[in-house]
Amino acid sequence: MAEIYRAKTFDAQGHAHLVAVKRVLAHLAEDDDFIQMLVDEAKIASLLRHGNIARVYEFARAHGEYFIAMEHVDGKDTRTILERCRQKKKPMPPEHAAYVAGEVASALHAAHTAVDSKRRPLRIVHRDVSPSNIIVSYTGEVKLCDFGIAKATLSKVNTKTGVIKGKVKYMSPEQALGRKLDHRSDVFSLGSCLYEMLTRVPPFTASNEMDLLIKVRDAKYRPIADLVPSTPPEIEAIADRCLTRSRAQRYQTAAEVEADLRAFLRRYVPNYSRSHLGRYVRKAFAAEIERELRMLEEYVVTDDVSDDVGVNLIARDAEDVAPMPVPFQPRPAGTADVLIGDGGTGPGSDDTDGDGENSTTAERRQQAVSSFDVHVAQTQILDPGRHAMRPRTRTAPPPVPPQPPRARTTSAPPPIPPPRARTRTQPPPDFGDDIHREETMILDRGRFRPNRG
Repeated sequence: MAEIYRAKTFDAQGHAHLVAVKRVLAHLAEDDDFIQMLVDEAKIASLLRHGNIARVYEFARAHGEYFIAMEHVDGKDTRTILERCRQKKKPMPPEHAAYVAGEVASALHAAHTAVDSKRRPLRIVHRDVSPSNIIVSYTGEVKLCDFGIAKATLSKVNTKTGVIKGKVKYMSPEQALGRKLDHRSDVFSLGSCLYEMLTRVPPFTASNEMDLLIKVRDAKYRPIADLVPSTPPEIEAIADRCLTRSRAQRYQTAAEVEADLRAFLRRYVPNYSRSHLGRYVRKAFAAEIERELRMLEEYVVTDDVSDDVGVNLIARDAEDVAPMPVPFQPRPAGTADVLIGDGGTGPGSDDTDGDGENSTTAERRQQAVSSFDVHVAQTQILDPGRHAMRPRTRTAPPPVPPQPPRARTTSAPPPIPPPRARTRTQPPPDFGDDIHREETMILDRGRFRPNRG
């Protein structure tokens, strides 16, 4: 789709920075839908601020041509790394595979939970998670790139029902069937990449694309242990759960995949760090690194200065899609729906995923969680057997009947009552160590009060 250049630019302080420039091929620049797809890619990627997502700086038109300027990652894509593994007939070591997949899972979770400047969810689905779109730098950084066919609420090019986009070999079953996708489709594709890193072969192969679609649809593959018996069963179980055909049985978020991969890595190689992956890649491509350094000494600088500095094609909707890094805030366990509203499963809801939650409910919950200041809230430990929480209802006080005026009389002060004998009262409940297992709740005293009855 494009010619790719390594280019140099300078910041306000005069420091040089390398960038990658993709110049769209001339015959594709005449396709309006293709150009709009590139605009969508640039918009989506420019919104995402994450250490594992390759940045897009600009998508512009200059001299009648289109180009994308993006972050330059000095390294190799995972597809090239896997080709080298196949040449050496050795799979990628499990610790490196777990680290790469964990970094990609972190990037996917950031994309899946991204919101715009008005805190509206973008609902990004990458749809093309594959080894060629995962770049590993010579220092061990892992970057997910190419959101060219990603689906988001700000995309203007709509995919027709039944039209398949992406690399068939790494698709999810629902994607191969042309169905509506959610973020769990990317989880399946990540599982396919993890499988290939552990075995050197993709989980689904066929002699033609139609047979390949059928295999992906059925999600049947050879167990990893059959191909590489030395694979730790813990990481094989993670890959198997990612590759489950049923979306309900799959990992529900990329964050869950990342957590399990990080836990495996801590147990398998406790002292693992990014530098280990960097050394592995540098050792595998030592000859290529030397050749690339020589190429950097050759560059072209033109003396012709043009007045056409280009038109930025992704700045027009800056107010609607201005980048705003917002951490993901899941709904706290045990929070009553009365704080937010109904569950969103009633008439008129848009629960497209069948999980009992629509977009309106999720947005209201997100706003309520983000606006609540937990540090100034008052807390109480509740004895569930004595107290119950209920919403405060404001009722008017009962009318007081008028009293007739009293005549003033002078009388002696009332006698002081004798002291009452002390009675044995019930001691407060002793929770002991069980207090750590008691349920606690943060109370907004402006809206709730304990029922003392």
